[in-house]
Amino acid sequence: WAFACGVVSTGEDIASNWSILLRGVILAGPLMCAMSQTMNDYFDREVDAINEPDRPIPAGKISKQASWLITFGLILTGFLVAWSIHPYVMMIAFAGVLMSHAYSGPPIRAKRNGWFGNLIVGLAYEGVAWLTGSFAITQGVPAAESIALAIIFS
Repeated sequence: WAFACGVVSTGEDIASNWSILLRGVILAGPLMCAMSQTMNDYFDREVDAINEPDRPIPAGKISKQASWLITFGLILTGFLVAWSIHPYVMMIAFAGVLMSHAYSGPPIRAKRNGWFGNLIVGLAYEGVAWLTGSFAITQGVPAAESIALAIIFS
C-alpha cells in the first residue's frame, strides 16, 4: 500500500511504467518485508521458544542456519531487483535492511524501546516503501512534496 502511495504521489504515468511497478511491488512486499520478518524471527528465537514455541525456529522446523540463508537470500534478491529499478532504489533497500537489523538485532534492538522501535517500524514499513515507489517511478529524485508526504505518512 505504501509503495503504491509513493507511486501515485508523483503524478507519473503508471501504465507506461508497468515493469517498474511490478518489480517495485515484488521488492517492497515479498522480498523486503519478508526479509525483515525472517530477520526478526531469528533474533527473537529465544523469546519465541518461551512465548510461541510452535514458531518455525523454536519448533525445530527450520534451523538457525537455514533462517539466515533465507534472510540473506531475500536481501541479495532484493538488492538485485532494486538495482534493476534504479541505483537510488538500491540505496533505499540498503537503508531498509539496516533499519530491520536496528529494530531486531544487537547491539541496538530498538524494539526494546517503544518510541525508537515504533519510529523505525513506521519509517521502515511506510516511509521506505513510499520512497521506493516514488524514486522507482520517477527513475530519479521525486518532488520534495512526495518525499515530505512519505515522512508524514511514516
